[in-house]
Amino acid sequence: MRRFYYLAKDLDRVEQATRALRQAGFERHQLHVLSLDDEGVARRPDLNGVVSLMKRDLIGSGVRGALVGTALVALVLTAAWLLGGLASPVGRVVTLFGAVAAFGFCVWEGGFYGIQTHNRMIRKFEKALRRGEHVVFIDADEAQRNLLDRELSQYPDVAAAGSTRGIPKWLLVGRREVPRFLTETMP
Repeated sequence: MRRFYYLAKDLDRVEQATRALRQAGFERHQLHVLSLDDEGVARRPDLNGVVSLMKRDLIGSGVRGALVGTALVALVLTAAWLLGGLASPVGRVVTLFGAVAAFGFCVWEGGFYGIQTHNRMIRKFEKALRRGEHVVFIDADEAQRNLLDRELSQYPDVAAAGSTRGIPKWLLVGRREVPRFLTETMP
C-alpha cells in the first residue's frame, strides 16, 4: 500500500472530500486528518483525526534505542567473556543483569527522546500546518489509486503533496476485523 498526502486550507472541504471517499468505498481506517486544529477535527464525526501518539516519534526512536541496546548487550557479553566474567555463576548473573539493564535503559532513553520529538511524517508538513493548512493522508492500494484520483479531482482545493510507503495491508484488515471479532463473536 501507498500513503498519499493532500493539503487543504478548509476543514469543511476536507470533510466533504473524506465523506466522498468513504462513499466510494474507502474505509475509515484508510483516511486520516492531521491538523493543528484538533478540536475542529474532533467536532466533525466524519473525520478520522491523527491520535496524539502518532504525532510523536516514540516508536521510531524506541526501535533505534533497541538497536543501540542490542549493540551494547553484545559489547557487555563480549567484554565479560574476554575478561572471564562468565566463568562463575555469580559472574554470569551479574553480566546478564548488566546486559538486560543496559538494553532496557537504551530502549527507555530512545522512547523518552521520541516522545519529545515530532514524527518524521509530521516534520515534512510543519510549515503547512503552521500556515493553517490541514494534511489528509490516505492509505490506498494500487486497485484504489484510480478511484482516489477520480474522487479527489472534484476537489481542486485539496492538493496532492506526495506519497510514501503506507501501512501493510494486514494491519488495515486487522484494524477492521479485530473490533468486529471482539463485538460480534466474543461474548
